[in-house]
This record gives sequence, structure tokens and C-alpha cells, in this order.
Amino acid sequence: MDNSVSAIAPRQSLAIPLGLMALGVLALGVDLEVSRRCVAGEFRGLHRFLEQIEPFGQPPGAVIIVLALWTCGALSGRGALRVVLAPIGAGLSADVLKLLVARARPYHFFQNQGEAAAATVLDTFGGWLPLFSGGSRMQGCPSAHTAFVTGFCVALSRMFPQGRLLFAVVAALVALQRIEGGSHFLSDTLWGGAVGYLIGNVWMDASSRWMSADSRSQFDSNPGSANPPSTA
Repeated sequence: MDNSVSAIAPRQSLAIPLGLMALGVLALGVDLEVSRRCVAGEFRGLHRFLEQIEPFGQPPGAVIIVLALWTCGALSGRGALRVVLAPIGAGLSADVLKLLVARARPYHFFQNQGEAAAATVLDTFGGWLPLFSGGSRMQGCPSAHTAFVTGFCVALSRMFPQGRLLFAVVAALVALQRIEGGSHFLSDTLWGGAVGYLIGNVWMDASSRWMSADSRSQFDSNPGSANPPSTA
């Protein structure tokens, strides 16, 4: 089975995460207003629908999808492993970044609505190198859910380029759920998306080179074979 990945221009692999990082900086200007309205429940009409999307941003959801693709023959064993490791690497990378800078989650920040009403967006940050001292409520930046689902959708897009638009919509909806649910500010999700896009593409490119090298090595050791083994 051939699960070769589609190519991506090096310029695009850097331009998109850099663009998301820049948008995240710009989003700081609207973070408080957007999240204040979300925490106040102004978008409850979307809440139930978005809750159904959220599992795509977690490992069990990704594993089930990959197992389904493998069972149906759309992915080889190697291809399935590559796709499932991309979001795991992206999510873990975001989790590591959370330990470098403290940022309150919106639901925690707005618990005292009177005090937060006069606050600035800089008040959502709590300092450098908090490690685990602030607990989950101070680990809002970047969004690991968004990084995870973006890494997952990048991997799927590289394997199945015809579904890129659908995968991008799924990633955006998971990010929207994190905002509407009060777990992250808009900027957190944009920065999480940058992490996921970068790590997902780095992993897919690196694993493609490793598997191609392994296939060539196997072919060289068995020159009587008509075709080199699949790099899936």
C-alpha cells in the first residue's frame, strides 16, 4: 500500500505558522472582549454543537479515526503510525510551552467579573517559567487542544490532500470550541495552531525521509526484488 505524503513548499511550511503567530499578537486586542462574552454565555446556542466537535482535539478521537482508516485499508500500518504521532508530538510541544509562560484561562480570569472588567490583556499573563505552580487554570497558552487537532489535520492533509478543506474546518471548529467554552483566549488558539502546523509538517517530512531511507536499504539488501518496498 502506498501512503506517500503530498509535498509542501518550504516557504508555506514556515509562512503559515508565522502568520498564525502574527494573528495571535493582533488578537490580543480583542481577547478580553471575545472571551468575556463567551464566559457570560452569549454564544450558548453554539455550545452543544461545539462540544460534539471537541473530541477531535483529543488522543482517543484521533486514534479511533486512524484505526478506522487502517481497518478500511486507507492507511498502512506505517502510515497510521505516522498520522497518530503527528498530533501527539504537536500536543506535547504545546504542553511544554505552557510551562514557560503562565496565562490564566478565561473562565478563571473572569471569575471575579467586577475586578476583571477594568483589567488589561496583560493581566491575563502571570510571568515566566511557572512550570506546574499555577495548575491547569494558569496553563492557557498556547492551546494544546488546538495544537493537537492542527497537527492531526496536517498529517491527514498530507496523506489525503483532497480532504484539506474539511480537515481545516475541523481544526477551526475545535479552536472555536476552546474559545466558546472559556478554556482559551483567541490568541491562545492561534498560537496553538502555529505549533500544531509546524510540528505536524516537520514530523511528516522527517518520517517520510526516514522511511524512504529504510525502504532503499531493504531494497539494496534484496536486489532481486522487482520494486522497492512501500514507504508508507
